[in-house]
Amino acid sequence: MHNIDLEYDSWLLEQAQLLRERDFEHLDIDNLVEELEALVRGEKSAVEQFAYLIMLHLLLIEYWHEQSEWNRNHWEAEITGFRLQLNNKLTTNLRNHLLQRLDFLYSKAYQAAVKKTKSRIQGDRFPQKRQYSLEDILND
Repeated sequence: MHNIDLEYDSWLLEQAQLLRERDFEHLDIDNLVEELEALVRGEKSAVEQFAYLIMLHLLLIEYWHEQSEWNRNHWEAEITGFRLQLNNKLTTNLRNHLLQRLDFLYSKAYQAAVKKTKSRIQGDRFPQKRQYSLEDILND
């Protein structure tokens, strides 16, 4: 049996093989559960990060007119990349998770936009209430 701390990849492959063979007696259940929970947390964190970044960039494009002229193409390219990565990760469960977190993520994007532009514009330029649906975030 492989040691998870020393041979992580080998340990994962071994656990997968044991599952395929339905050899539940030899599974490293405690570590397997821990790894699965970490995987779920990581996926949720990743889709939240992409949604947050898309909303932040949309806010900058739509409301930071002083910089939008110079940075719009860069911000749009960033959004395209974030959308591609988000759509590649999205499952039904992660989509539902994002739907529940959109208001919170928007509030963080709003705060970041205000901080980024603090020296140039008033924070009230950006709408405090969420402006983007999940479809807005996912699609061009």
